[in-house]
Amino acid sequence: MRFALAIPAAMLALAAFLPADSETVEVSATCDNGQLGAHSVTPDTVTIAQGDDLDWELDASSNAIDLTIVPKHPGHWPYAHDAHFKGGKGADHKAHANGSSMNHGAAGTYPYSIQLTCPGGSSVTIDPTIIVHGG
Repeated sequence: MRFALAIPAAMLALAAFLPADSETVEVSATCDNGQLGAHSVTPDTVTIAQGDDLDWELDASSNAIDLTIVPKHPGHWPYAHDAHFKGGKGADHKAHANGSSMNHGAAGTYPYSIQLTCPGGSSVTIDPTIIVHGG
């Protein structure tokens, strides 16, 4: 038995105005004498749909000062102009990638780097992945 679902064109048009889904990557990191110490990225590989927003939150208890999200391979990034996203510590200072700035047809796998600034100004890097479905 087959079922069909008919969605009026007017309803499909309204879907374009609905807010994008949003995912958050939680980052916790300690710097130990300018080196990366204990750290976690949850999820390490985040999967989103075309047009979804994506946030990175540096845990307030981390001793890293801030984070910057950068493409690992410039020119191979789901966001326009190889955009970088910067944030501070805690939920009020997330690095935010707006789904509306995603390149059309961005489906694929994108390795990226989380660059953390340590006390004293040194920088350390963590290398997770974004997977984009659809597009």
